[in-house]
Amino acid sequence: MIEGRLIVYPDADGDMATLLSGPRLARLEALGAFTVHHGRPTDEADYLARIDGAAGLLLGWDLPTDVMAAVTPPLEIVAFTGIGVGSFVDLGAAERLGVTVCNTPGYADNAVAEHALALLLAVARQVPRLDRLLREGQWDQSHSGFELRGKTLGIVGYGGIGARMAALGRALGMNLLIWTRNPAGHPGVDFTDLDDLLARSDVVSLHAAATAETRHMLDGRKLDLMKREAVLINTARGDLVDEAALIERLGDGRLAAAGLDVYSQEPLPPDHALLALDNVVLSPHMGYSTPQAIAAILDLAIDALAGYFAGSPINRAMAP
Repeated sequence: MIEGRLIVYPDADGDMATLLSGPRLARLEALGAFTVHHGRPTDEADYLARIDGAAGLLLGWDLPTDVMAAVTPPLEIVAFTGIGVGSFVDLGAAERLGVTVCNTPGYADNAVAEHALALLLAVARQVPRLDRLLREGQWDQSHSGFELRGKTLGIVGYGGIGARMAALGRALGMNLLIWTRNPAGHPGVDFTDLDDLLARSDVVSLHAAATAETRHMLDGRKLDLMKREAVLINTARGDLVDEAALIERLGDGRLAAAGLDVYSQEPLPPDHALLALDNVVLSPHMGYSTPQAIAAILDLAIDALAGYFAGSPINRAMAP
């Protein structure tokens, strides 16, 4: 243990806290005195009390800018347990304060891609509807589905998750169309124009990052490019899609179906229009949540803390 250095996890969920034992706990304790708090702080005063004197944070949720400023120094490093840290920490403010912020890329590539596939299969074979009818006592064989083999899968965003989804699509015998904002970073991959992808795909699966440029990248005009029998899968971020435009098209038959794990408002309100549509399969932003992914996220966050204090920070998140 490094004398005088404090590492704090101010907002651990139950699963995360459970995994902070054995070798993981030993690694953290080798970096300094380690303290974990269960659940999110109730207010800024509670937050400040939890992280007072901390040089490093393991972070699960928001770090208010006022709180970060009040504890810097000694705060030097924030290791966020996720990818989209810019939605939880003001990265520009962190840079101005001299706080290094790291995230955990790649921890859930396979988990999210498999969840996207699960939503697609559920939509294609109408599994939720058939399950519900059967439990209601109806042996109804009138709701047929469709096979994925031979269909065209459009991958929007080709990071780790998109690449894994592409591999799963190939394994099912699907034809692929791929679009990404930075094709130069993927030599050897054939990319297509986004409008062309939308027009030709039977299934469009979103895997792009949420940025100012990608907000509502699928607006009403883009959605109207899709086939009427097409399916939209979104396990990325709700803001990628104009949700009102999507609901309108799902409701009037301009788009056949959707499988969604993310929304413009989370949690999804109980009176939300999506809940009334029977051509949509929904899940509560759980694509990333598997025991394997949760373990990986902690290991990567601890790697970030260890790398920083050793003088070699990794996975730094920079302000746009």
